[in-house]
Amino acid sequence: MFLDETTIYIQSGAGGDGCESFFKRADRKMVPNGGDGGKGGNIIFEADNNMGDLLRYKYNKHFSAASGGRGTRNQKTGRNGSDLILRVPVGTTIINADDKLTIRDLVSAGDRVVCLEGSDGGRGNQHGRSATEGKPPRSMHIKFSLKLVADIFIAGEANAGKSSLLKFLTRAKVGDSSYPFSTLAPQMGVFETPQFHSITICDLPSVMEGSSKGKGLGVGFLKHLARAKLVFLMLDPYRDFSVDLERGYNILLNEVSSAFPGFGKLSHFVVVSKLDQPEIRDRLRNRKFDFKAPQFLISTKTGEGVKPLMDEAERLLFPNA
Repeated sequence: MFLDETTIYIQSGAGGDGCESFFKRADRKMVPNGGDGGKGGNIIFEADNNMGDLLRYKYNKHFSAASGGRGTRNQKTGRNGSDLILRVPVGTTIINADDKLTIRDLVSAGDRVVCLEGSDGGRGNQHGRSATEGKPPRSMHIKFSLKLVADIFIAGEANAGKSSLLKFLTRAKVGDSSYPFSTLAPQMGVFETPQFHSITICDLPSVMEGSSKGKGLGVGFLKHLARAKLVFLMLDPYRDFSVDLERGYNILLNEVSSAFPGFGKLSHFVVVSKLDQPEIRDRLRNRKFDFKAPQFLISTKTGEGVKPLMDEAERLLFPNA
């Protein structure tokens, strides 16, 4: 399962009550000495690289920070409530679900935001007035919207070899099989270049003609392209050569652009795999295609063509290296 949107309820800690206490001096005069109440705990969100999605928030929906402690005699302040730190995946946008306003976009590991401050504690009677109660807790509904952070996203047709390419490049433990739509959720891996650059790669579920209208797995996952620096559009040569490889490219381009209008601003490469198959190699030999992007012919079984693909990707991603 993969969860990239959900809503939770959060509540900061209540303030502790102030203390009503008196000290009898030697002259028998009563002196107020009640301490203040402690401050309630904050609710903090922090981006964590070790979290892949929001699944931990699928069933557990209510979160509360600790309340502040009651003040005590001898002007002793109550303990402050402990903060509650909720960890979310890198790339999570924190939204106030009540007014739809974005609170913070957590795009790097360790990014954090105090979403709700704990309430103040009440005042003890040491200040010359009667003790007061602590402030009540603050609360709100929070919507999480996750857009994965990666350098390269792989989008393409079913059986185009997307998972095989991710596995070849990153040794990610993903399944690659011959049946359509084997990738049901985004899969991540990291490719290390010979120049010691780390490139994060994300394989997205397959796109087909009509996906933008609900066919197959739909196109909701294409929202993750919002953080892409480069996209590999992969075509299945077996299917597309029965009609035309360019037609397959145009269908894929239209489906992706319909679901993600910002795609036109992204750099993309056209990748055709399965070059190890003799019939594919014969059909591709000396053919020129009218693609609107650089094209690469590869085989994830032999590795042919993969190095030029990744060398060009590295040059695009690290232009000043």
